[in-house]
Amino acid sequence: DIPTIIFINKIDQNGIDLRRVYQSIKDKLTSDMIVMQEVSLSPKITMTDISDLDKWDMIISGSDELLERYVAEDSLDIQELQYEKCKRTRCCSLFPVYHGSAKDNLGTEKLIEAIIETFITETDDIQSELCGYVFKVEYTERKKRLSYLRLYHGTLHLRDTLLLSKKEKIKITEMCIPSNGEIVPADHACPGEIVILADDTLKLNDILGNEKLLPHKTRIDNPMPLLRTTVEPQKPEQREALLNALAEIADTDPLLHFDIDTVTHEIMLSFLGKVQLEVICSLLEEKYHVGVAMKEPSVIYLERPQKKASCTIHIEVPPNPFWASIGLTVTPLPVGSGTQYKSEVSLGYLNQSFQNAVMEGVRYGMEQGLYGWGVTDCQICFDYGVYYSPVSTPADFRFLAPVVLEQALKKAGTQLLEPYLSFTLFAPQEYLSRAY
Repeated sequence: DIPTIIFINKIDQNGIDLRRVYQSIKDKLTSDMIVMQEVSLSPKITMTDISDLDKWDMIISGSDELLERYVAEDSLDIQELQYEKCKRTRCCSLFPVYHGSAKDNLGTEKLIEAIIETFITETDDIQSELCGYVFKVEYTERKKRLSYLRLYHGTLHLRDTLLLSKKEKIKITEMCIPSNGEIVPADHACPGEIVILADDTLKLNDILGNEKLLPHKTRIDNPMPLLRTTVEPQKPEQREALLNALAEIADTDPLLHFDIDTVTHEIMLSFLGKVQLEVICSLLEEKYHVGVAMKEPSVIYLERPQKKASCTIHIEVPPNPFWASIGLTVTPLPVGSGTQYKSEVSLGYLNQSFQNAVMEGVRYGMEQGLYGWGVTDCQICFDYGVYYSPVSTPADFRFLAPVVLEQALKKAGTQLLEPYLSFTLFAPQEYLSRAY
């Protein structure tokens, strides 16, 4: 969610019904709104700030401390209420409503004051721990990769070394910010600013700094691709150029996925809809100068195990050709749960490189399923493993794991899941019959 102040414009027009507008905001946008002004539309438009404590009830009821003092009839200062309003607005739990007419500059000064009061951070906040979110990745005409970062907390300086999602660190060697309609170099950025970083490490949805400081629901859960097709260049010699172009596009578009079939070596493209496919084809031809041919898209299904099942393949027991023993248990989970993986084999016995190899093999097997579709809504447990030192290698475990998983899935049986989308449609009452 994005912290938002709502401005009702054009209140000078004839027939304006503010009560109806308020109700529409509650029905279609949010019920967590608070009207910050009392408005009189006749004989002339006047707007006064609310001062009656009873009209600050949304602020008071959202704070245990303020509510306790209010019930005890202790005095509450307007400044305290304003501070609480700003804090909750920044946390996306409250949405103040202001009024005016931008054309006549009516109410705009009060709106600007509210924006400054709410979103301009104080000096103490500037020194706080850093938190930023990568919301966009793009490539320039010269193939320079740019990552767009929204800075929520702290100050980012040139040559800072930052933690990237608890896994690795990156050093800021170059940064720019938008200023007066232009992109200009900068040596620091403050909370609320957009930062443009020239970096090949950052990916969409990456978090820099302290993940706990990220506002609620900042992450966007992108829908899974629904369709797939094969794509090939019209000129065979452009296959490498096509793969490079798709890698760039997939890097900037979270709704596009591609891979290469390990058997046929065809390029498989997974996407959300036919309009997206048309855009990709145009982009490949106009920007990358690669003409492509595609087959008719097909629906992407998923497989879900129907019951709990286990399989163990032992070392030195034909037809196992690998120096490894692996036991896996597949447990179905409710639809929509996704996949989980856990290991019950001690790291003291089987070290991390072997454990990682099993997980990689399981991941590969999950992508194949029994019928060529990905497996979902289940837990995979690695509960048995044996190796012979020094002949066993991680590769033995990596290659055996998908074989064991396939046998476990055959025992469990899988159900095909068809994709579907749900959405909410808003329409005027008189058009609802057409919408149905």
